[in-house]
Amino acid sequence: MGIDKPAQYQIPEFESFERFICDWLPEQNVVDLDFVFRPQWHFVCNESGQPMVDHLGFVELMGDTVSILSEKLNRKIIIGNENSTGNRETNVYQKHYVKNKMVDIVRSVYSKDIDLFGYEFE
Repeated sequence: MGIDKPAQYQIPEFESFERFICDWLPEQNVVDLDFVFRPQWHFVCNESGQPMVDHLGFVELMGDTVSILSEKLNRKIIIGNENSTGNRETNVYQKHYVKNKMVDIVRSVYSKDIDLFGYEFE
């Protein structure tokens, strides 16, 4: 899945992450936008908001997910490390939120994702 019409996002509000969060995001209904903007819980939860999977893995913690899957399936799982940035930090996203207003907006728009996936901003 990619962005349906990328040209529609060639606007000043997308010139920086801060402008995207502060100027564009609060005015949107993210459920009606391209998939990349939709809350992630929509993809893994049922209509009642309950996860439909046994394990929610994180790309930044892929080793943990591989171990869990290997144990559950009783077989060795190998996932290649392609296109790696070399950054092994977790919660790297936090440094991009340079203003409290940005955190407040994201918490408002994506509150269920934050709760379900355990994201933190402190």
